Amino acid sequence: MSFVPAPNQSSIQTALWNFLTNILPSGTEVILGQQNRVPEPEGGDFVIFTPIRRDRISTNIDVYADCAFTASIAGNVLDVSAIQFGVVGIGNTLFGVNIASGITILNQLTGPIGGAGTYTLSASQTVSSEVMACGIENILQPTRVVIQIDVHGPNSADNAQTISTLFRDDYGVQQFASSGFDVIPLYADDPKQVPFVNAEQQYETRWIVEAAMQANQTISGLPQQFAGELTFNPPVNVTVTYPT
Repeated sequence: MSFVPAPNQSSIQTALWNFLTNILPSGTEVILGQQNRVPEPEGGDFVIFTPIRRDRISTNIDVYADCAFTASIAGNVLDVSAIQFGVVGIGNTLFGVNIASGITILNQLTGPIGGAGTYTLSASQTVSSEVMACGIENILQPTRVVIQIDVHGPNSADNAQTISTLFRDDYGVQQFASSGFDVIPLYADDPKQVPFVNAEQQYETRWIVEAAMQANQTISGLPQQFAGELTFNPPVNVTVTYPT
């Protein structure tokens, strides 16, 4: 299984960085907190943002994708001769009557993407032509990601007001949309003045704004088997089968 590339933590931070750099005055440096082991910027005004919380918005949304095909295995090569339905996905677990447990599809060697062709597997075995499958389940959790924005400098009050105003406006929504990531601004709280003590033990002016965004986080590629056929049992005559 894997974590969907977007919107992951990096893309969320990039979307917010794009928003801040577009709305703040020229020369205001925007920095990601915690991972930057460098002194304060030399300029008077700067912004540091730090992810602080991830809240569930609703219950999970489960999506299934089945795939069945006719194929054979020689060594660690899967030879798919015909696709019944679905797409052969890289990283998916392989299922079949004679397939060893836990074998996954590593990459495609020949043929159209996800279609008939040859693929390499994570383990070797020999299997004659049969119907195989590689179904998956994707689980999405709608998530509210909260990031603390620390606004420093002599213009920090005005800059914090700009952030809180535009974050909850269509202007902010369009700015996030232009980033290309599936991240949507929800709201920002009211700016709070919280003094900051720097490395020289001097108090600096700092305003804090907490910004909440929705990012639909998905765990993808979970192995999932599906029924190949159903057996119908006719109704039972209870009085005959279970006489009193």
